[in-house]
Amino acid sequence: MLQNYSKKLLVALAATSLLGMAVPSTSYAGAILKYGDTILGVNNEGHLNYTPLDPSELPADFIDPPLSSAYNGAFGLFRNGLGDATSPGCLCEGWGVAATLDAGVGSRIAGFASIDNGGVGGITDGIFGSTANTATSTVNLTDAAITVTHAYGPSLAMGVFQASVTITNNTGSAIDDVVYRRAMDWDIPPDEFNEYVTHGGVEANLESNGGNVRYASDNGFASVDPRDDAGYINNGTENTDFVDDGPTDHGSVFDFAFGSLAAGESRTFNIFYGSTANEADAISAINTLGANVWSFGQYSGGNSFGGDGGEGCDAEVCDVGISATASITDGSEGGPISGTPATFLFAFGGVGGVEPGDSAAVPVLPFVPAPGEFVFVAPEPRKWFDPPFADGFEYTLVGGGLFTEVMAPDASFGFGTIDIVIGGVVVGTLAPGDSFDLSPYTTSTFKLVGLGKVLDIADPDFATAFPVFLDFTGSPTELLMSALIIADPKPPTAASAPGIVLLFMGGFVAVFLRRRR
Repeated sequence: MLQNYSKKLLVALAATSLLGMAVPSTSYAGAILKYGDTILGVNNEGHLNYTPLDPSELPADFIDPPLSSAYNGAFGLFRNGLGDATSPGCLCEGWGVAATLDAGVGSRIAGFASIDNGGVGGITDGIFGSTANTATSTVNLTDAAITVTHAYGPSLAMGVFQASVTITNNTGSAIDDVVYRRAMDWDIPPDEFNEYVTHGGVEANLESNGGNVRYASDNGFASVDPRDDAGYINNGTENTDFVDDGPTDHGSVFDFAFGSLAAGESRTFNIFYGSTANEADAISAINTLGANVWSFGQYSGGNSFGGDGGEGCDAEVCDVGISATASITDGSEGGPISGTPATFLFAFGGVGGVEPGDSAAVPVLPFVPAPGEFVFVAPEPRKWFDPPFADGFEYTLVGGGLFTEVMAPDASFGFGTIDIVIGGVVVGTLAPGDSFDLSPYTTSTFKLVGLGKVLDIADPDFATAFPVFLDFTGSPTELLMSALIIADPKPPTAASAPGIVLLFMGGFVAVFLRRRR
């Protein structure tokens, strides 16, 4: 398969990108990330549709799309063996940030990054680094000291990447009307320019309803500069929810308004990009991640599979895409397709008027680099953090800092009394809604155990997530939460260390992805 891929590589300028090394915004460095069956191509400015320089950059188990004549070797949002949903045709995927300087009396400035729908503009230097399944891009706007960071990594939903986006005002004075735009053109394989698009959560999260959505439509070709009019492709897609609009060649554009940022203030939210085997799995992922707004891109049932792509095609095909168990063949050659027809998703969290971490109901979500490990990059103090449910967690600040406070969620989350363990000794307990002062212990690590003592996880009326409020000193690079199980079911005591072991079972993540939102 790699030989086939190498023939499709486009000629591109290249710049080597190493962790922590500054790269100019005009270079074409990037990274290929894989999580489950989803492969993401991230450019160094944080937008997608990266063309790797050599097949050696691809995952070892990469499978070429067997029927996608439109696949050009670039990676945006790729489902292994099926094809790419954003790169065929127009390399139209990217972001932009606009703001008004000097507390509303200055000029309107912007910085943005894409390949074909606006290009890269208003950005100076930046930093880019990556691993096998994470990538972080930090850039500075040219006309003002505003920093935009996109940190990509595996989310709590298998096959879905999470990008934690942070906009920081370093100008020394307030900036007004901060707007973030993300635009992308859906091109769903194998009929790449004739897809169905669905929008959800738009109406409930409009500015007029207390959310952050200023504008949304199906124009995936829109300029990524938020100062430009986004427009629309099909009537009836502006600022509303819709299901299976199309089929035609379109996508999604979203403008999110975050108001003013004081000097030194930041605003953070999440973007989710992923693929699932079918629509039901995509909906489950949206629920797991607590997304406010989302877009689905789905195959339209066109001629590649013998359908007409219109109102007369089979309901199972047209409404939700071909099911994972359907027998799929190429309409012209009759051969089977490798891979599973998918629903591709593009979603946002923390855009419902509440910033992630400001409440237990809207917590900061972790990256999941390995089973049982949950990582929060560059954590901010006095926020709610939320991994899935386990019997207990060990909390560790990496890179400096000491814990000063921990608070449990209120009784509505279904938990009872929780033990606080430091150095193998129970130093206190937390009742629902209680806080505990950790300052006297001068510690960068502690455990919470006994979460499952009263929680019936078989009862769907009880939560299976565990948001916790944390305060700490310093500027740690990471907050690491390691899931624990209790070897001895008896509650620990101050006289004896609890029997706690790390859980490294391969199926861990699947067990703990049941969440109530």
